[in-house]
Amino acid sequence: MGKKNGPKGKKNDVSFDDYLALQQELDRTRKEYGVEVKEGRISRMISNFFDKRENREPQPVLRKKYLLLALFTGWMGGHRFYARQYPTAILYLLLFWSGFPIAMTLIDLMVAIPKEADKDGKILI
Repeated sequence: MGKKNGPKGKKNDVSFDDYLALQQELDRTRKEYGVEVKEGRISRMISNFFDKRENREPQPVLRKKYLLLALFTGWMGGHRFYARQYPTAILYLLLFWSGFPIAMTLIDLMVAIPKEADKDGKILI
């Protein structure tokens, strides 16, 4: 990374590899002395959200209905409500004014359009 000005104008020459080595040494020392690092409330909530997301079963939805909802109500998360993805749907609804849901809906469409429907016309989301 090069030299950076540290506290009180001192020069620090710490590379990313040095940082990783120091972090690993700190982790080993904590483990050796039995020191547990408490996770913060927000960090724990984010971890729980992604753990639930990774462990959830894919939701079968009607392909045509999902695509139409994404096209016409994607800006407010209609297709996400239909797919029972409530946390993301609420996020889309809260941020509808920002353009974020439109961008994410385009990604949702790029994922859903190439998927082949089964005999009942359903895809897994």
